[in-house]
Amino acid sequence: MKYPHFIAIDGSSYEEDAHPIAIAWSLDDGSIKTTLVQPDDDWEDWDYALEDLHGITQDTLFQRGETGWSVIRELEHDLEQPFLIAEDMERVTQLLDKLYDSCGREVSMEIGRLSDEITNPSGISELYDDLDFSHQPCDERVRLMLELWAREHA
Repeated sequence: MKYPHFIAIDGSSYEEDAHPIAIAWSLDDGSIKTTLVQPDDDWEDWDYALEDLHGITQDTLFQRGETGWSVIRELEHDLEQPFLIAEDMERVTQLLDKLYDSCGREVSMEIGRLSDEITNPSGISELYDDLDFSHQPCDERVRLMLELWAREHA
């Protein structure tokens, strides 16, 4: 089975000036890649309350995160088509814009809505209700989107 590409990004906060801290995307074979994102020098936004939710500290990002350029290069290399599906298209677009801006580039892909790709929208509601979807780490949200898509296309 060939899967579409799904993407989810964790941000430093829920504010407009948030920056990406972790990103996950799926490959067409259903496998998932994920990485931490090292903050750019001018990315100062941080919500300490979210550390309990995602378990990522600023020190962790500086020690183990990949540069924005490395993340973009790997993401673009992995995409067979420049189209990704996100549960929260607006948020992913905002955070991708921030990542690409840090490298002086324009986003090179299109982001679609999960709800437009799933014929059974109640499946999305079930995910939200059963799994507290929005509070899952980005790699887990990608896994759940893959699973939801696979259920419909089995």
